[in-house]
Amino acid sequence: NYYDIISMSYLFLSCTEKKNLQPKRVNQLPPMQVRKSSDGVQDVDWQIITIQNKRALFFNQYPSFSLNSIAKTVSGHTGCNIIYGTYQYDFTQSKMSFDVMAQHTSCDKALAQEADLMDAMQRIERFQIEGTNLYLLDVKGQRLIQAQRKK
Repeated sequence: NYYDIISMSYLFLSCTEKKNLQPKRVNQLPPMQVRKSSDGVQDVDWQIITIQNKRALFFNQYPSFSLNSIAKTVSGHTGCNIIYGTYQYDFTQSKMSFDVMAQHTSCDKALAQEADLMDAMQRIERFQIEGTNLYLLDVKGQRLIQAQRKK
């Protein structure tokens, strides 16, 4: 039968053909830059405990943020919405300022906390560290936000 002869020919050729068995070279990505600032403020996940002297409430999650030391970006959560933006920071002078925005998803009863948080973040000028707590202060030194290092 004609088809049997063709099939056997292909089988014979595939068994005798030398294949290049060397692995293909895969383009390797450069190693990821690990963000790890030694100052204890940047590259740390912070959970917000109080906002303008009011206890931070859980909605979808507790409010939180982190500061990326390489990109100088802020990312976090208001408790309802994602926050993102940039920051300026001078550790030696304890200065810090934020330029942040939040998404606009509505959560029951979260609007007041979110407004307080966004207002406070725009007014931050300085910071203090006490143990595992980070205090974000306005120009007069008033504590606007208390955050605690996440475990």
